[in-house]
Amino acid sequence: MLSSRVQSDEAPAINMTPMVDVILCLLVFFMAATRLYDWDENEFAVNVPEVSDAAPITAAPEDLILTIRGPGLVGVGDVSFDLDSLAAMLREARSRYANQGVIIRGDAKLAYQDLADVLAACDEAGIRNVRLPVRTRDRGTGQP
Repeated sequence: MLSSRVQSDEAPAINMTPMVDVILCLLVFFMAATRLYDWDENEFAVNVPEVSDAAPITAAPEDLILTIRGPGLVGVGDVSFDLDSLAAMLREARSRYANQGVIIRGDAKLAYQDLADVLAACDEAGIRNVRLPVRTRDRGTGQP
């Protein structure tokens, strides 16, 4: 009986202090945010940096497609190159664009040495973005 009497004597009360604190914090936040939003960029005196020779930003060139036509013979478009001239052409392409990429294509029956020679020419020119396209093997032919 004593416990029921203590509970009935206390009336439930809502503490308003945390709610007032939250409302005041929100009020200050919205006042500051509204003031920041009204600022105009012309209100600030800023001296932007100057450059002597600015070039326009251009899109990255497409990857060069190297087609291995035979031992020591690589085609780029309609032009054929030997390995030395290929390396020189790749160096020139890399000097124009540092992240120049290449796609190396060739017949599946080519010797691995032919691919290794072209990869060495790419490495000599400093080209690291090299891709080798492949296609999925047809499972119905019975080939391994």
